Amino acid sequence: MAWVKDVYRDEIRSGFLVTAHRKRIWDIELNMLAELERICEKYHLRYFAAWGTLLGAVRHGGFVPWDDDMDLVMMRPDYERLKEVAAQELAEPYFFQTAYTDGALFGIVRLRNSATMAMLPDINYFNQGIFIDIHPLDAVHDGGTRMEELRSYQMELYALAMEEDRYREAMAGGAPLVIVPTERERILRLPLRERFRLYEEFQLAHFDDSQRVNYYPQEFPGRQMTLTKELFSRILRLPFEQTTVPVPAAYEEAVQIYYASSWRQLIRGDSTHEGLLFSPDVSGISSGAAGAAFPHAMRGSEADGRAVSHQRGGSALVSIPAAPGGGRKV
Repeated sequence: MAWVKDVYRDEIRSGFLVTAHRKRIWDIELNMLAELERICEKYHLRYFAAWGTLLGAVRHGGFVPWDDDMDLVMMRPDYERLKEVAAQELAEPYFFQTAYTDGALFGIVRLRNSATMAMLPDINYFNQGIFIDIHPLDAVHDGGTRMEELRSYQMELYALAMEEDRYREAMAGGAPLVIVPTERERILRLPLRERFRLYEEFQLAHFDDSQRVNYYPQEFPGRQMTLTKELFSRILRLPFEQTTVPVPAAYEEAVQIYYASSWRQLIRGDSTHEGLLFSPDVSGISSGAAGAAFPHAMRGSEADGRAVSHQRGGSALVSIPAAPGGGRKV
């Protein structure tokens, strides 16, 4: 079935031209969402629309017209369980991409369609099919004594896996670090993915130590959000194109947390996936220079509009670029 109405026809939405090409990308993403929904129902896992996907559900009843991806969040325990079962549940062309599968280390998982393309030119060492982003929500500092004790260790484990150069700069600069030197050097000798595994195991082990949650790379000064476990305790489904997506029952409160008062305004800016080449017809597991091989692929949002991009990634040590596709669309 088609998950997007009139998927092969151009359309004006909110004064914005949405081409059939973009609608086909959306349709592929919603088809993957149906697979994710099937798995989550089978294993009693919960996921929620977040960022631009939540905004689109609340404000547009579907995709933000200039958006080109889907962003979901899951509580860390459900997220880890999904990682355990997804590969055995999915068949071609679906591919469940984690830090441990094929060379991609984004800090999140992605459900991809290997028969399609969302490719970074000149990068060909991991699957780059059209994708859905799934971010873990971890326990973060809520003012309690326990998380105050753990916050620095949490921060350093993330930096050791994702920001080694800047972590070493902090070491050389005499920054107050809590991981003792012998343990720090042991971790630094591990492959990056094993360091990231330590970080994920730590987050799972301490999920019950706080009532506040966040996608951890947003936990640096000026970017903390007041997401709570309570906010996600009551869920309803909102229409989204030809299907529905789960959102917090207090969904306007959730959108306000993500976007402040600007969420009611239609604002267009640069693409959140600047440089990505999208094609619903060409495989993203091909090698070679994508730009030369596929000159008619859509680059980011260029074919039919532009979207606002705000960095989603970062940490309390330093601000780092988000994983490809990480951004906020208003």
